[in-house]
Amino acid sequence: MRVPQRSGLFSGVAALACASVLLEISLARIYAALFGEIHAFLAVSLSLVGAGVGGALLYVVPSLARPPALFARMATLAALASGATLAAVILLAHREPLSVPAPGSLPWLALCYAASTVPFALAGLALAAAIRHAAPEMPRLYLLDLVGGALGGLAAAGALRAGAPRAALAAAIFFAVAGIFFYLGSRCCEGEQRAPGGLVATFLLGSFVLLAGDVGAPWLRLAGIRRPSPDRTEHEAWTERSLISVDRPKAGAALMRLGGAAASPILDAKATPPPQPEDMAYALHKDQGPALVVGAGGGRDVRAALKAGQKDVVAVEGDHGVLEVMRGRYAAFSGNLFDKPEVHLVVGDGRSFARRTPLLFRNIVIPSADTVEASTTGALALSESRLHTLEGVGDFLSRLLPEGTLVLARADADFDRLLSLVTAALRRAGVAAPKDHLFACSAAQRTALLARRTPLAREDVDALRRHCRKHRFSEVLAPDRPATPVRSLLVAAAAPSASAASAAAARVADGAAVEADLTPPTDDRPFFSYTVPARRLPAVLGDVGALRAGHTALFALALLLAVGAVLSALGVLLPALAARRRRGRLAPQDVPTQTARASTAPPTPPARALAFFAAIGAGFALVELAVFRHGLLLLDLPAHELPAVLVILLVSAGVGGYLTARVAPGAATEVSARVAEALAVAAALSAVGLVPLARWGLGLGAFPRALLAIAILVPFGVLAGSLAPLGVKIVDSVSSALLPWCWALCAFSGATAMALGALCALNLGYSALLLGAGLAYLLAAATVPPAAAGATAAGGDERAASSGGAAAGEPPPRDAAGAQPEALEAAPIA
Repeated sequence: MRVPQRSGLFSGVAALACASVLLEISLARIYAALFGEIHAFLAVSLSLVGAGVGGALLYVVPSLARPPALFARMATLAALASGATLAAVILLAHREPLSVPAPGSLPWLALCYAASTVPFALAGLALAAAIRHAAPEMPRLYLLDLVGGALGGLAAAGALRAGAPRAALAAAIFFAVAGIFFYLGSRCCEGEQRAPGGLVATFLLGSFVLLAGDVGAPWLRLAGIRRPSPDRTEHEAWTERSLISVDRPKAGAALMRLGGAAASPILDAKATPPPQPEDMAYALHKDQGPALVVGAGGGRDVRAALKAGQKDVVAVEGDHGVLEVMRGRYAAFSGNLFDKPEVHLVVGDGRSFARRTPLLFRNIVIPSADTVEASTTGALALSESRLHTLEGVGDFLSRLLPEGTLVLARADADFDRLLSLVTAALRRAGVAAPKDHLFACSAAQRTALLARRTPLAREDVDALRRHCRKHRFSEVLAPDRPATPVRSLLVAAAAPSASAASAAAARVADGAAVEADLTPPTDDRPFFSYTVPARRLPAVLGDVGALRAGHTALFALALLLAVGAVLSALGVLLPALAARRRRGRLAPQDVPTQTARASTAPPTPPARALAFFAAIGAGFALVELAVFRHGLLLLDLPAHELPAVLVILLVSAGVGGYLTARVAPGAATEVSARVAEALAVAAALSAVGLVPLARWGLGLGAFPRALLAIAILVPFGVLAGSLAPLGVKIVDSVSSALLPWCWALCAFSGATAMALGALCALNLGYSALLLGAGLAYLLAAATVPPAAAGATAAGGDERAASSGGAAAGEPPPRDAAGAQPEALEAAPIA
């Protein structure tokens, strides 16, 4: 079977992108299950790091992939990426359980991340080779690359249902399929070296066999999942979001775990729900409803409402996997709880439901499924909460009857932040003296805070106290007992000063003064569990021991930032040293002509080209972090919003790249500058208006919200996606040998910007992140490199014809610097 080289190249690149995105999402789920949610964020950056390593390697060692062995080497790289994927998955799956962070864990984590990066580096090297040698086809190549990535996101939505390890095996198959396409492309032309078909077929069949074997007799189970008692696990199932496991029932309850940081009990239908602090609202209203439970989970809070005599309970749950467990294997065990006539189940986001529903409730309960360990160790710092923001609490308060109550439960360590948040929301709702509207009690290291829009009367406070004494709960806060000076300040009749409650406040823990950021989280900065004041960030980052123990998410983020910065520096220095060394080896007598000199060493790298690609890589990463989040918020598609947003963003970026096909290299400089300036303006406008726009959109129906999400995502995708092909067009007109280096720096700066952007969002919010993206695009506009004089849109094709055509009798055209592209390294597609 013969396939035209162009078809083989495009199909192979699309398959590589599909495999890379599928593997990226699969590894994120595996790392979350093994090490915690923060490591899922780190795993997402592996593809960028790998792409940077691959591009840098190709620039330093061009012989790794060049004609006439180009397709053969790309097929080999794709096959090896398949094998490296298998090795990484087996390494992760069969590791011993390990507490992270723990002494000695960092070397093992480093090994895991290094092994997981190898497939992306091999795929990145193949992609850099495709860009290097098919630069004139970059708009089409870029479109197919991103469409392939979008297909990988869609494939992940289905493959993750079978388990993240199996989805990773499917990615290994796609890598091998890419090798098949490159192999077929190598058979097109007589002068092209044949790819090792046996190697490609071996990894393809091996991946199929391993996947089929795991389906027939499961062997690829994660041995090191973070759970206290693996022997007690009775049920385990992967969903699009996480791994759900259920322990064997004990004392009338089976504990359902979601990932490594959340747990929710499933109660036996015959068991009486054990009292919890969040049930205190029913001490005031008894059987008066209706009641709203946001985050139904295993149904404990729904059962508590029914036990209190509620006849109308609305339960909102956004995780399809949880509902499948509750309505599947544990339906009979729970007494078909979610199918009872008194229970009205809503599948979706609780915040969106509150914005859309016309119903008013007497009781709204927002329990917390986060484990106490995750809250106290800082593992949830990067976890966004749509519910625990100033605007979110305001939305729920607006859905209360005048005498209705809102109850939120969190770990004891989070209570001061929760009190600051609810107090600020009450003030925004027009409450003059918040302390008269609040009551809190705690048990088992978890505190529930009750808030009401009307003041609590004396008899209400007495009823709540009797409820707490009856169930041996500890009273934490009451209108006449604020308990601590900080809490007295937070609930004072007059709003505290900007620095008193909205910046850092003193909190007493174990007799020592500890400073924490008690600023109420907002939709722009929705990180409820991140409490490090910005002014103390350098000191916190400087104490590595305390950082690992009490701020695990921040520690992992700092590591990613450090690694990204080091790789970016190496991505500049090592290729520069390699180019200088190659030029230094050539004595003048060995290079009698300019043509010979150009064929043996790349020209001196222009700083503007490198700065431009670094700027667009950083800008795209920052825009993606901010805009992606708002797209997820608007697309209320339980378990499917991630692939939906990913597809919209990738496809629109691919279309933006494809639209540059008719831009001549000579005009690409001006077009790139204008596009970068337009992105800077769009980012600045979004920093001001995107959060209010997204919040307004939450109140719309599903279809208008989807249209709004598309209207936000597509313009950014089209504009940002056009810059990379334009940059490739410009650099290719000067020296195509420089492209792998530019591509590597673009990827490295993107990985660094992801870590820096996350740190910026934690401390300053997403609006500041968008302003940072605007600055990056302004830098890109200022550093757009000039194209070669006389470059035309067809220049790349003419060069390919003159260098690769058998009848060509003239040397390739010179660029503005007098250098000529190497004949063997011209675009090889035919």
